[in-house]
Amino acid sequence: MEQAVSEKKNLSRAAIVRQRRAERKAQAAKEAAQKSVLKPVVPIRPSEKTSFVGVKKRKVKTRRYEASAFASSSDALRPVIPLSVSTPTIHFEWRAASAMLVIALSVALYLLFTLPNFMVTAPKISGNQYLTTETLNETLALSGKTIFTLTPEKLERDLLIAHPGLADVDITLSLPNVASVRVIERQPALIWQQDGKVAWIDAEGIAFRATSQLDGLITVNALGSPPAPVVDISAQSELAPPPYIAPETVLALQSLVTHVPLGTPIIYDPESGLGWTDPHGWTVQVGSITEDIGLKLRLYENIVAYFEQNNIQAVLVNLEYPHAPYYRMEP
Repeated sequence: MEQAVSEKKNLSRAAIVRQRRAERKAQAAKEAAQKSVLKPVVPIRPSEKTSFVGVKKRKVKTRRYEASAFASSSDALRPVIPLSVSTPTIHFEWRAASAMLVIALSVALYLLFTLPNFMVTAPKISGNQYLTTETLNETLALSGKTIFTLTPEKLERDLLIAHPGLADVDITLSLPNVASVRVIERQPALIWQQDGKVAWIDAEGIAFRATSQLDGLITVNALGSPPAPVVDISAQSELAPPPYIAPETVLALQSLVTHVPLGTPIIYDPESGLGWTDPHGWTVQVGSITEDIGLKLRLYENIVAYFEQNNIQAVLVNLEYPHAPYYRMEP
C-alpha cells in the first residue's frame, strides 16, 4: 500500500493525464461492446436484385397464334391479344328509384282517367218493360265517364230514387268500358187518376208514373186522396217509396173487375167512398173501399137480378150499409 502511494507520488503530471485517457477509452470500448450485444439482429431477406438461392430465372413470354384455313398468308398467323372488358359499376339509389316509381304511377293514373278506351259509351240495359232505355240512360248519364270513377251502389240508388216504378236495380262494371244494368219493374195493378194526373199502383199500393196505356186494369177517378195507410218502417226498404194506398185497398179494387164492365171508371169520393155508373144507367155507391166489400158486391148482384126480373129502372143503388141497402127510381 505504501509502495503504491509512493509510486503515484513519483508519477509526473503528464503520466497521470495519459493514464486517465487510457482508462476513459477502455470504459468507452466496454460500453460500446455492451450496446452491440443488446441490439436486435435484423434478418436479411433476398430481394429481386439479389438472391442467395441462385440465379433468378427469366420468364419466357409466349404468344398464341390463330391459324385460319381461309385467311390470307399475311393474316394466317396473327398474335391474339386478349381483350379486357371492364364492367361498369352500378350504384342503386333509393331516392331516384322512388321518384321514378312515383312518376310512373302518375302517368299510369293519368292514362287510366283520360284514355277513351276506359270511357263508358252506352250501358247495356235489360229487364225494362215500361221505362224506355233512353229514359234510363238519361238518368244514369254514363256516356263519356271513365269506368274507374263509377260506383255501382250509387248508380243503383240514383235510379231507384228517380224512378219509383223500379223494384230492384243491379249494375255491374267490367273492363275496359262496359256497364251492364238489369232492372226489375213494378207491375201495375190499377190506374189511379187524380187532379188531372195518371199514375199506376202496384199490389203493394206504391204509386209510380204511368208510361203507356194499359188495358184490363181498373181505373179509379179520385176526387181526393185516400186515407194514408199504416206503414211498418222496419219491414220497408229505405229506397222504396211509401205506399199511396193500403195493399188491402188494391185487392178490394181489383175485386170489382168482375162486377164493373171493362172500361167503366170507378169514382172515389173521400166522403162517400166508392161508386160507379152502371151500363144500365144508375149510379152505384158502395161506401168504404175495404169494409165488407165482398158482402156488398154479392148484395149488388142480387139487386141487379131483381131489377131485371121486375123491369125496374133505378137511378141510384146505395150499398154503403149492407144491412140496410136501398135504391131510388127517381132523382
